[in-house]
Amino acid sequence: MRALAATLALCLALPVAAGEPLADALDALRAGRLAEGVLIYRDLAEAGDGRAQFNLGLLYLDGLGVPQSHAEALYWGWRARLSGVAEAPALIARLAPHATPDLRAALAARLMADLQPRIDRGEGRAMLELAGVWIEVAPDPDPAQAFVWQALAAALGVAGAAAARDATGRSLAPEARLRAEAQAKEVLAGLCAKGMRDAPICAALPPTPAG
Repeated sequence: MRALAATLALCLALPVAAGEPLADALDALRAGRLAEGVLIYRDLAEAGDGRAQFNLGLLYLDGLGVPQSHAEALYWGWRARLSGVAEAPALIARLAPHATPDLRAALAARLMADLQPRIDRGEGRAMLELAGVWIEVAPDPDPAQAFVWQALAAALGVAGAAAARDATGRSLAPEARLRAEAQAKEVLAGLCAKGMRDAPICAALPPTPAG
C-alpha cells in the first residue's frame, strides 16, 4: 500500500482534468484495480500521451499492476522524455544504474522503430525526437546523425529544432557538418519519394542533377 500511495502521488503530479481517460486510470489505481489502470495507461501511452507514458513507467518501476521491469520503466520514461514531460528526466536518472550498454542499445533500437512510421509520414516532431535518441539514448552517441534529423525537423518548422541543430552543428568538424548537411538532403529526398511525397517541402527540393 505504501508503494501504491507513493506512485499515486507521482501520477497526480501531472495535471489531469476531470473526465479525461487519465482520470479514469487514476480512479482505477485508487480503487485498487491496478491492472485496469495499467491497460488504460498503455492504450493512451501507445497513442502518444506523454503523461500516460510517464505514469506507465512508474507502474513498471514499482511493479504495480504489472511485473516489475526496469527495462520497461526506462522505455516508457524515455517515451515520456521525448514527448516533453518535464518530470521524465528524474525517472530516467533514477533508472540510470540499470541502463547497461546492452539495454541502451536495445532501447535505442526500439525507440527508433517506434518513431519510423511517424517519420515516414513526415512528422517533424518525430524527427526531432529521433535526434534525441541518437544523442541521449544510444550507447555510442552520434551527433552527426542527430544533426541530420534536427536539420530536417528545423526545415519543417518544429519549435526548438533550429536551436538544437545549431548547437549540435557547433560540435561537428566542418567536414562532418558538410557531410551531415548533404545526408539530410538525401534523407529528405528518400522520404519525399515515399510517404511524404505530397508535403510542400518536397516540392521545394532542387531537381537532381542529370548524369
